[in-house]
Amino acid sequence: MSITSPIIPAIIPTSYEDLVLQVTKLRGLPEVHIDVIDGIFAPAASWPYHDQADVTVAYELLAPFSLEVDLMAEKPIPAAHIWLKAGADQLVFHVETISVEAFKQFAFECPVSVGVACSNSTPLQLLYQYLPFTDYVQCMGIATIGSQGQPFDESVLERLKQIQIKFPKLPLSIDGSINETTILLLKDLKLSRYIVGSAIMNAREPKEMYRILTALTKN
Repeated sequence: MSITSPIIPAIIPTSYEDLVLQVTKLRGLPEVHIDVIDGIFAPAASWPYHDQADVTVAYELLAPFSLEVDLMAEKPIPAAHIWLKAGADQLVFHVETISVEAFKQFAFECPVSVGVACSNSTPLQLLYQYLPFTDYVQCMGIATIGSQGQPFDESVLERLKQIQIKFPKLPLSIDGSINETTILLLKDLKLSRYIVGSAIMNAREPKEMYRILTALTKN
């Protein structure tokens, strides 16, 4: 996995037009993380699911960025293949949606980096079965996946520590409720990536907030 920056802005697009609007706020930044939600695995379907859109229409829009796609879908492998055509550079699978064998096979054949995530209610022993085959792990800073603006779930701190003890060389990301306050709780863990949604996307100056949070990971 190539790390472009420790801070990755996250978007949950409600439509293609919304995706264009949100991406425009981030123009000039190196990477973007898109949550794609099917409305089955997680509630409140996002684009492209609720209008059955062709995601390849976003290829040119997203081409300037390193693109990470978080597959919050009951059937993630078909979605992964579609997003590869749209230029995905990194794909995140949730262990609750894919077997270890299917993940292992996909990761072996996939031409881009593949990560694995799980909800904080999912036992770490289940997650550990996937980790020999993944490029990185994404832990959740929120208790319920699929929406932005939720409170920080501090149970993730112990989960991160346990993963680092067992797999010390594996890059770790955290997604959800990352802001100027919570990022300070995570600094000692020296994570590889922080996926940031509302703190950046709802800021008056999103790129300035991106710079603030980036600085906080280094101080």
